[in-house]
Formats: sequence, C-alpha cells, structure tokens
Amino acid sequence: MKTIVVLLDLSDLTFKVLKQAHTLATAFHSEVIILHVLAKVPVVVDVGLVSPVIMQDPSPEVLHHQTEQLFELRDSLIKFGVRASVEQLGDASVAAVLAETRRRNADLIILGSHHHSTIYHLLVGNVTADVLQGAHCPVLVVPSDEDVQGEK
Repeated sequence: MKTIVVLLDLSDLTFKVLKQAHTLATAFHSEVIILHVLAKVPVVVDVGLVSPVIMQDPSPEVLHHQTEQLFELRDSLIKFGVRASVEQLGDASVAAVLAETRRRNADLIILGSHHHSTIYHLLVGNVTADVLQGAHCPVLVVPSDEDVQGEK
C-alpha cells in the first residue's frame, strides 16, 4: 500500500480519521494525501415571502483558516515520520473526488461517516455511500462517536 488518500471535511471526525491514516501509513510506509473539498456554504437570501437557499463559495477568511488547519494536520503527520501532502479540490462533487483518488493512484481511501437524519440524506445525499459505491480501491470508513437515534 503506497498511497492513502484521506478525505477530510474538517469536522469533529478529523482527528479520528487522521489517527487511522497515521497508523496505517506507519505500518505500511505509505504516503498520505489529505484531500479537502472546498464545500459550498448555504446562504439564505431574504427576498420576502420566499427565502431561497443558495450555495456560495466560502469566504476568503474561511478559506485561509481551512488552509492553515490543513497544513497543521499535514505537519503533524510529517512530525511523526509520515510522508504527507495536502490538496484542496474546488469541485465538491463525488465524481471529482473519485477522479482525484484515481489520478493519485490511491491504494486506500479513508473517510469519516456522520450520522444524519433521513431527511438530510434525501436532501443532501450521503457522500460516504457514494464514495463506497464508486471507489476503485478499498475504503476505510471511520464512524463518528454520535449515537444513532434509538441506539445506545
């Protein structure tokens, strides 16, 4: 296993996902590519009775902050002897992410899975499921610590 691509959304799962990447990269002497998708931000436009939600690119301040976070994460892996790099993708589609993992010759994809409601999945979709369905290599899914509704 030469190349591990880690899909990060800079959420509460970031540390758990990176920990898995570190463990596997150390064991297999792999390179880690941290791939962050520049997700659009929902903004409500107030136009009276109907207030549509439009998707906008993140502000320059948010983009700068995210970039700094990603370089800190990369540096933390490098500090512990893991070859690591960072890439940000402007296209937030699953197809673009999968194309990038193929281009990078990923031997493994690691990503986190959030628990969301059924309504969320209907409206937004499930990136994890789409990656699992379309991936060209094995995928390691790191679960969140959140309890699933009704389960303990």
